Amino acid sequence: MKRTVVLTGASTGLGLSLARLFIEAGDTVYGTSRTQKNWKKAKHSLPSKNFHLAQIDGTSEAKVKRFLSQTKKKAKRIDILINNSGYAAQPARLEKHSLKEFEKNISQNLLSSFVLSKFIIPIFRKQKKGILINISSMAGVRAVPRLSLYSASKFGVMALTQAIAKENLDIPLKCITVSPGGMNTEMRAKVFGKKDASKQQSSSFVAEQIFKIAQNKIKLRTGENIIIRHGKIAGIQSLPGA
Repeated sequence: MKRTVVLTGASTGLGLSLARLFIEAGDTVYGTSRTQKNWKKAKHSLPSKNFHLAQIDGTSEAKVKRFLSQTKKKAKRIDILINNSGYAAQPARLEKHSLKEFEKNISQNLLSSFVLSKFIIPIFRKQKKGILINISSMAGVRAVPRLSLYSASKFGVMALTQAIAKENLDIPLKCITVSPGGMNTEMRAKVFGKKDASKQQSSSFVAEQIFKIAQNKIKLRTGENIIIRHGKIAGIQSLPGA
């Protein structure tokens, strides 16, 4: 059965790589992004009737609830949600950051994952099935100096995912955290420069591993965290206290 995938941050980087894999497999992707900045390029590189983009503020409960409701009405079901949208502030010591910058990291990395998850869980529970994949980071596994805001938000993503997994052990819901190391993406280049980004693992490799998780070719139990570094799977952390 072809699946319906909701994917945030779908118009660039890891998100676009993921969208391509799912669409090539015959699935339909309903992608979101905060702006339409990269839509033209994304649609040109992935011209498919099964690739839909919507401009959604992932922190708006009303907009997210409406988007998911409309998507389910069109597609009849939602099989997979991947919370991939992310943001990182420029590196700096903690005392140099503003409260506004901290709030932006929390909002775009953690709050958006919370809001999307909040409204997908009732859908998955009614279906008695679903896959929820939240993208954290190696910075969410071990804190990175000068990236304290990003690290804090990504630690939160892992905690959120683990709690959701524990709350839904009574149904066959798979809830997974993916923690990639550095990737050669536009976001990485903005934070650390193009030279640094070019030395990192490709987003397409990370996307391939996430796709295998969704295909159950990499078998994980709900609540687990998979670490992908330097172009390989570096570890799988079990759900604490399960």
